[in-house]
Amino acid sequence: MSLPSISRRKFLEGVSAGSASAALATLPTAPAFHAASRPAPPYPVTVESFPLVEPYEGAAVHHMKIVMRGSLPDAAQEKIRRLSNQIEMQFCETEQEFHQRVPSANVIYGRFSREDLAVAKELRWIQYTAAGVERILWPELVESPVVLTNMQRIYAPVISETVIGLLLALTRGIRRYALQTHDHLWKAVPGLTQISGLTMGIVGMGGIGTETAYRAHYGFQMKILGVDPKPLPKPRFVAELHSEDWLSQMVPQVDVLVSAAPHTRVTEGMFNEQVFRHMKSSAYFINVSRGALVDTPSLVRALKEGWISGAALDVAYKEPLPQDDALWTAPNILITSHSSGRSPQTIDRQMALFTENVRRYLKGLPLLNVVDKKRGY
Repeated sequence: MSLPSISRRKFLEGVSAGSASAALATLPTAPAFHAASRPAPPYPVTVESFPLVEPYEGAAVHHMKIVMRGSLPDAAQEKIRRLSNQIEMQFCETEQEFHQRVPSANVIYGRFSREDLAVAKELRWIQYTAAGVERILWPELVESPVVLTNMQRIYAPVISETVIGLLLALTRGIRRYALQTHDHLWKAVPGLTQISGLTMGIVGMGGIGTETAYRAHYGFQMKILGVDPKPLPKPRFVAELHSEDWLSQMVPQVDVLVSAAPHTRVTEGMFNEQVFRHMKSSAYFINVSRGALVDTPSLVRALKEGWISGAALDVAYKEPLPQDDALWTAPNILITSHSSGRSPQTIDRQMALFTENVRRYLKGLPLLNVVDKKRGY
């Protein structure tokens, strides 16, 4: 039975909008597999074109062993098992158990070590549970035929809400009012400003960048400028979208600069003294991607010397951030503990993506969110 053409873009639009059920409503239910033999599964199909559509079928898989630390929600387990009676899921309670089971795994879900990778001789696919994959791009994984998929766009809706929340906390004095509330102090906070009509510059127009741009433009009538290394189509709610070479031209124009780019060799330390010195003194910097993208001493100096008006960080160059780090005492800074992607809805989207990728793997279809291991995203 052939399946109707379903685009990756349509599925991800539903997922990134925060509705896993709406996204999966576009996808047909695969019949269960009934195979007597258990041949070695082929590697998942990957193609370069976008969107990925279903007619590009490879070899179907007749047995699939998924190994992971911890477990999955009961509802997700049930949905995955309904896809085929040839799926074997092994949930490991300890590191030792995981390391014992991973040599025969076809699929790893979640985190794993370099040592695990070395013994996983039957491994074909890794579904990583973070969007950033910089911590696992060891040479032996990059050069291997193992397919790596991530959670790109899955965290985007709630992280974009955090971006708006952090910006409002800075511009509307909410951080300082919270401190006054603790001290039972009734006093007007000076320097309040509005964000409606301001210009936001976004570095990285993937899931987080796009969702943030959407909310900032339609919710607060902000003008959106963006840069991205990939030749992406410009959304209608973005005024200008250019390659990363345009960053030096974008920075002086914006009232809010948002870091939403992945951590790669190219992006590491990109928000440095030169960038902060060219921002408006009234501008704000927000980082919800990775702490390594920021030259932290330069940011501290920018805040202390008034090069910029304030900053909000959900990530840091070292996590947890040491208690004596200079970032804590920088003026007008708000720091959260790398928690912007957390919500029950995020878990639902994770399970929806993984279940759909399992279905695709079984059918020999291209997976969603395939990482270019050499580029790092």
